[in-house]
Amino acid sequence: MLTWRQRLAAVLEWSVVDKSIILMVILLSVLSTYMLALVYVLARSDRERLVDVPITEQLLALESGMALGALLIIAAGLWLRRRLPDFLPLQHLATQYYTLTLVFCSYFVGTMTFCTGVVLLGAPVFGFILLNRRVVWYATASGTVSLLALSYAAGFGFIPYAPMVVPPTDATGNLFWINAVFLFTAPHFIVIILFADLTLNWWRKREDYVRTLSLTDPLTGIPNRRSILDMLDKEVARTTRHGPPLSVLLLDLDHFKRINDTWGHPAGDRVLQETAKVLRNAIRQCDAVGRYGGEEFMLVLPDTRLDGAVKLAERCRVQLAATVVTADNGEPIPLSGSFGLVSNELDLGVDAEALIKAADNALYRAKANGRNRVEALALQARPTT
Repeated sequence: MLTWRQRLAAVLEWSVVDKSIILMVILLSVLSTYMLALVYVLARSDRERLVDVPITEQLLALESGMALGALLIIAAGLWLRRRLPDFLPLQHLATQYYTLTLVFCSYFVGTMTFCTGVVLLGAPVFGFILLNRRVVWYATASGTVSLLALSYAAGFGFIPYAPMVVPPTDATGNLFWINAVFLFTAPHFIVIILFADLTLNWWRKREDYVRTLSLTDPLTGIPNRRSILDMLDKEVARTTRHGPPLSVLLLDLDHFKRINDTWGHPAGDRVLQETAKVLRNAIRQCDAVGRYGGEEFMLVLPDTRLDGAVKLAERCRVQLAATVVTADNGEPIPLSGSFGLVSNELDLGVDAEALIKAADNALYRAKANGRNRVEALALQARPTT
């Protein structure tokens, strides 16, 4: 079951309308913080020394109206989320409303403040993670233009700058406005950081999951052909540089086509799964097993000479033959495999392709000699010139 953190981080999978709703929920939380702060200021006995009281009362009423507007957009989203979950105009409306509401609120305390800078820089980044890119660009453009218009209008004296603010004349006033700026900034900062952290963490987990899927055989849960060959290349490179030798083992299930034809593909799938389990339980932690082909498996055995690899292969063969797999009709399915293995102990410089070819030749010999057996060979040292 997904935790609330995982559900919150999975915002990328939400519908367009759901994302619009969450944006309005965030705006409501911000406006609620602002309104509580204004109520607190208006309740102070020294409020006239800190804020312009009539303007502050007007702002409180305006923010109440803005909160009502956000609730109306949420109501529209709840109505649309099942009927038109990808209704992009609602996201345009919600994003523009979010942006212009915050720009309007910033005018009362000053458009060129630390709080405004955090929102101006952080909100688009948060938006690009959560929302449609074009929607965010439009909202960023309208928000930036609005901020510049208000700032220059105040600069030229057409409108007052930060009309709610009474310039501080003592330490109490200075501390009040320092704290106020941090209070106004905190909701945006927390929301942006929280969503960015959760979403990026979700991305990393999904990337790891996709990477694992790309390297794992979905039926047996062991590495697929690409993955096991990558492991072999790494081990060959390591043994070439430092030694000791390694061994490579190929297993082909005997008469696998007959199993599919007689008992069906689901029974064949169970045979493959049980084979993978037998091999996985038989090897050491440093060894690797992967599904090399349809009914073929490859084992890469680092630090293993030919005699040690033969013992492991024989143990796998015996355990495989003793494994009971039952068909859907209750019949036991006979299970055995032919093993071909090779070691590079006589020539540490041999490449992966040559090892695979030699193991395949040994496997062919095991099948030719009656199946359900192990055939092994050590590559001979190449003559020096």
